[in-house]
Amino acid sequence: MKIGLGMAALGRPGYINLQRNTHLTSRTIEGMQQQANAVIDELFQQCLEINKSTPAESDGGKIVPWLDCARSYGLSEKFVGEYLRENNVRPEDVYVSSKWGYTYVADWKVELGEREPHEVKDHSLEVSRQTRGIIGLPC
Repeated sequence: MKIGLGMAALGRPGYINLQRNTHLTSRTIEGMQQQANAVIDELFQQCLEINKSTPAESDGGKIVPWLDCARSYGLSEKFVGEYLRENNVRPEDVYVSSKWGYTYVADWKVELGEREPHEVKDHSLEVSRQTRGIIGLPC
């Protein structure tokens, strides 16, 4: 069983559009990485606590954290990849998903000019390989 965390609002500050100053203490890349780390830490902690307090599922499985990323979620893949590497998370201890058809190009801006795209489509194999590399998967 998995407990998921969608990384859209943590990887792309423009996704938080209501009371953003209340919820985000820092909108810098470093600040957003720290906030993403804190929320991912909480996900891992919750899964650990559930696994300790609940008998294993009938198939002998455990609750696994699931991190959902996308290239269009700003720097979510980068944030997840860095978290996993810094915390030495083993592949069997986490489930990571990503969508690779869109690439975020808003350069961390919340407001864009008219007709300025915040993401572009690119379904190439190269973009898929880049996604895997950012997260830390073999290409």
